[in-house]
Amino acid sequence: MSFSASRGWAFTQMIRGIRNAKGVFFLALALASLSLTIPVFIASMVYGLAEPMRAVPLAPEITVFAYQNISKSMMTNLQERIGRHEHVMRIEVIPKEEAFESLNKSLGLKQNKNSADNPLPDLIIVTLETNMSPDEIESTAKNIEKLKGVSMVAYDSSWLTKLDALYKALMALGGIFVAITFFMLLCVIAASVRLAADAQKAELGMLYLFGASPSFSIRPYVWRGFLTMGLAATIALGISAFARQYANKALLTVGEQYGTQLAVAPLPWDVNFAFVLFCALLGGLIANIITRRAVAKIEQVY
Repeated sequence: MSFSASRGWAFTQMIRGIRNAKGVFFLALALASLSLTIPVFIASMVYGLAEPMRAVPLAPEITVFAYQNISKSMMTNLQERIGRHEHVMRIEVIPKEEAFESLNKSLGLKQNKNSADNPLPDLIIVTLETNMSPDEIESTAKNIEKLKGVSMVAYDSSWLTKLDALYKALMALGGIFVAITFFMLLCVIAASVRLAADAQKAELGMLYLFGASPSFSIRPYVWRGFLTMGLAATIALGISAFARQYANKALLTVGEQYGTQLAVAPLPWDVNFAFVLFCALLGGLIANIITRRAVAKIEQVY
């Protein structure tokens, strides 16, 4: 049989198999679509919220309290010495008048114009590198505290430990979720293809007796798995797009409360195309494995 004729036969057999078992095919399609919708929607949320998340400052900071009556020259020298530290990225000086005014505003107190009543010294906000461990932050803070002109330092690195623990927990949950989704898809496609193969067991046996190669016999089922997962991925993208409309209405209200714009953005078209292609190939691969096992059992019988 020629190349085109064998592919034409496989296509005809695939359509005939779907018609003969429409219930199984559409049940598999529905289950696969719903299974894929969840990761697609989560990926859209992560993609849409990535930009606002990147705007959140994650670099650790150390607040340096200078001497109460430090001179300008000594203050300039102190800034230079702090800037020489390895992990220091940026330095910002807050004059004591500005710090005192900010403190009064945060406490709701009336500003006193008498500078003699200001108990605060000049402050230096030291921004460090983003990927520093709590031990490195502590070591840097102690080194800065030893400098002449520094009264004390203040910092909090506990939030980095909590953030790291949260990140690891989310990664673990994400891995479990991906594994469960993959196992569910494996079961759905395997059951669909296996039922179709069992329904046409006699036909597969006849093909074997007439000398058809395994690749020729299983081709309609591989294409069926490819079609099922490809359609399921496309439907999942459509369901996700429909759900985004409702999610964005709620996120718009939340964003207004925090002065930012939150939205579940659609994934780029090339990512969507790659997702559909990957799912289709995965469906074909699963169908290939399952059908080959079915054909191997038939060969043992005949």
